[in-house]
Amino acid sequence: MVLPEYYNGNGTGQYTPETWLDEVVDSITKEVIQEGTPLDAEHFNHMEQGIHNNSLMLAVLLESVHENARQVASTSGEEIEVNLTNSKDFYFNNSVKTVALSTMRSTTDYRVETEIQGNTINVGDIVVFDKQMNGFKIAYTGSASSVTVRCYVSGGAA
Repeated sequence: MVLPEYYNGNGTGQYTPETWLDEVVDSITKEVIQEGTPLDAEHFNHMEQGIHNNSLMLAVLLESVHENARQVASTSGEEIEVNLTNSKDFYFNNSVKTVALSTMRSTTDYRVETEIQGNTINVGDIVVFDKQMNGFKIAYTGSASSVTVRCYVSGGAA
């Protein structure tokens, strides 16, 4: 699904970059050799629209990736909900938790897609690391006191 906002601007959904030019002035005669690109609302709004459109498309693509991971996990993988807590003060975090897989994998070449459940304030990034054939470790990098993460595990020739 392509959002209608993505087609605003040039009507194609593709961003046309602006070629920015510096003003070039002859140092002796002070004659303007090349006009610079104006720093005005038209040019800044063009840039803002491109950033906005790219953000929308990224959100659509990420949702597609998550939906695909949910479908794969529901048919041939595993879905696990993990509650992580952090009892440290700001700047520090001890939210690491080991997650056991119910099905042993034959390799560590499996994917773990994560989805934060509920409030995302001060969660930071979700990090999956130290993958083993029977589990992995997971943590978050922010200062929130707790977060619930749904993990979709697929692959690894289970």
